Amino acid sequence: MNPDLNALHPYPFEKLAALKASLTPPAGLAHIPLTIGEPQHAPYQGALEALIAHQLEMARYPATNGLPALRDAIATWATQRFQLAGLDAEHQVLPVNGTREAIFAFVQAALD
Repeated sequence: MNPDLNALHPYPFEKLAALKASLTPPAGLAHIPLTIGEPQHAPYQGALEALIAHQLEMARYPATNGLPALRDAIATWATQRFQLAGLDAEHQVLPVNGTREAIFAFVQAALD
């Protein structure tokens, strides 16, 4: 077996669960879970309609960095929503499947 597999770190959310297992949140403060981000709201109707209209295109996996049109739409939305100077959709936007994936990617990119 490849010896480099021994250099892999544990899945970060398992490590986080072990680190906080013995902790108790301060009295009067609600716990803010940063683990599984289960959806809390019904899906946006426009998104459901788009999924139905394009369902045949979902028979293959997308590229990791998503389609250019998706990255452009995300950059435009984020720029307007957060009043940014502008995002470079090609180099500053990476679509993810959920918050766990985004946090994991961020940590890999930001920390040694």
